[in-house]
Amino acid sequence: MTLGYKVIILILLNITINNKLIAKNTIFLYIRTILTIAVTFYTSRVILKTLGVEDFGIYSVVGGIVAMVGFFNGVLGVATQRFLSYEIGRKDYIQLNKTFSATIIIHIFIGIIVFWFAESIGIWIVNNKLNLPNGRLDSARWIFHFSVLSFIINILQTPYNALIIAKEKMNFYAYISIIEVVLKLLVVFLLELMPFDKLKVYGVLLFIVSLIVGLVYIV
Repeated sequence: MTLGYKVIILILLNITINNKLIAKNTIFLYIRTILTIAVTFYTSRVILKTLGVEDFGIYSVVGGIVAMVGFFNGVLGVATQRFLSYEIGRKDYIQLNKTFSATIIIHIFIGIIVFWFAESIGIWIVNNKLNLPNGRLDSARWIFHFSVLSFIINILQTPYNALIIAKEKMNFYAYISIIEVVLKLLVVFLLELMPFDKLKVYGVLLFIVSLIVGLVYIV
């Protein structure tokens, strides 16, 4: 067999392997998306019923203050993934280590800045600008603090998430997303059983879910 034939065979094998990887990753992402949508439809209805219209509205508004800056996290994730993918493509794993370490440090600083703004300007908005029902300001503050903490965890896990996607481990990415969905479904069932202020409990349970998912990404 000539060298030219060997090269052609290697190219065809590489294309076949890449096509199988793309197909597998696509299937995993479709399963993740379908399951997430199905569970979200169910949990949204149950949470509205359990919390009530007032508390559900408070959570949506107060949590929305944090979500307004959430798009920064998506942008940072895409940027981080780009640099990690570049180093993986070059097979320069020493530089990949340095780049990954740098992104972790950057995200820690961003987390500190976001936390400072949220706990100074954000809490001022909650205390002075939101039109809340009587007696629900304390619960609104509670849900705001835990929403901020959940958001900080999402920022800190961004480099790990980006590395998993850069290495095309979509099956692992899908598994983590499925774990998160199952945990949020468990939150709904626990929320119905808790005898305490359900709005506060909901904020704490969602924070615990974010913490577990963040630790899974890091580990």
